Amino acid sequence: MKLLSVLFAFALTVPVAAHAGVFLGVERQLVDPSKGEKPVLIVTFDEALHRALVTVTAEGGFRQQYAIQPVVAGRDQRYSFSPPKPGEVMYDVAVEMVRKDGSTEVMEDVFFVTAASPITASIDPDSVDLDTRTFRLTTNHAPSRVEMEVVSDSMDTLGKGSVDTSDAQAGQPTSVTWPQDKPGNVLKVMVTAYDEFGYYAAVEIIPWSLQIPHEDVIFPTGSHELLPDEAPKVDLAWDRIAAAVKKYGDLVQVTLYVAGYTDTVGDASSNQALSERRAKSLATYLAAKGGKFAIWHQGFGESVLARPTGDGVDEAANRRALYILTAGPPPRSGQTPRRAWKKL
Repeated sequence: MKLLSVLFAFALTVPVAAHAGVFLGVERQLVDPSKGEKPVLIVTFDEALHRALVTVTAEGGFRQQYAIQPVVAGRDQRYSFSPPKPGEVMYDVAVEMVRKDGSTEVMEDVFFVTAASPITASIDPDSVDLDTRTFRLTTNHAPSRVEMEVVSDSMDTLGKGSVDTSDAQAGQPTSVTWPQDKPGNVLKVMVTAYDEFGYYAAVEIIPWSLQIPHEDVIFPTGSHELLPDEAPKVDLAWDRIAAAVKKYGDLVQVTLYVAGYTDTVGDASSNQALSERRAKSLATYLAAKGGKFAIWHQGFGESVLARPTGDGVDEAANRRALYILTAGPPPRSGQTPRRAWKKL
C-alpha cells in the first residue's frame, strides 16, 4: 500500500488579559519541547513606570521572576521559560508596578500552556487486511480518536467514521477497522489521528487490488508447460490486465501478482513445488507481453482450496491461478495468506 504521512499543528498569539496599565499575552498555547519551543509570556505596559516585577509560578515549585527598570510604555517584554512538566500547565502571573510617583499596584492573572510533541502516525502495509478491513496504526502517543474516510476506485465515498482509540499505547500498534457502508472496490483509506492536545496526523493507505477474471489454463499432469492450445486463455487475461492498467494507472502504481494453486492429488510438498512452477510459467508468459509494471509470482499448492476436498481428490476447481493487480505491495487475504512472492 502506498503511504503518505502529513503532520499538522497550530501556534498562535493569545491574549490573556488586559488591565489598567498592563497587557498580558501568550505567544503559544501549544509548545513542542523536542523542537526547543518554550512558553513565551508577553508583557506590555501602557504607561511609563519607575519599575516593575513580573512573577510567574506553577505547580511543582516552578517560579520565575523578571525585573524591569525603567518601564517604557508600549514596548513588548517577552519572557520564555522551560515548561515544568509535559501536558497542560496553569501559570499564575503577578505583575507588581511601581509608578514614578511612588504608588504601587499588583495585577494578577493566569494562563495555560500545553507542552507536547506533535502526534505522529504510521501504518504497517503488511498489516492491512482486505477481508477484515483492518490495519495496525502506530502513534508516538495515544490518540484520543481516529477518523477515517474510505474512497472507491470510482472516487465514490464508501464510508466515514470515527473510532475511540484512547486505550492505545504509545509506540505500540493498535488494530483499527475502517468503515464501509457501501459496496465498492476500495482505492484508499484516509486516516487522521487526533490527540488531546490539538495535534493531528494524517496517513493515507491505498489497499487497492483488482482480481482479473479469466479462464484457468489446463496444464499437462505434473507439468508447468503452457501448451499452445491453452495460450489464448492467458492472452485474454492479458488484454483484461492491460485494460485495467490503462484505467487505473493514473490513480495507483500498478503491480501484478500471479498466484498458483493445485488440487490434493499427490503429496503436499510436490503440489507446492508444482504450483510455484506453474505460477512462474504464467508470470513469464505475461511479462513477455511487455507490460511496464512489476510482476511477482507465488505458489500456494493445496493449502488454499477453492473447493474444499479430502486428500487425493482430483478437483478441477482447485487447479487454478489468480491474477491480482494491486497498488504496490502484495495482497493480503484468505486467498493469499503467505508472503513468499518472487519477482521476475
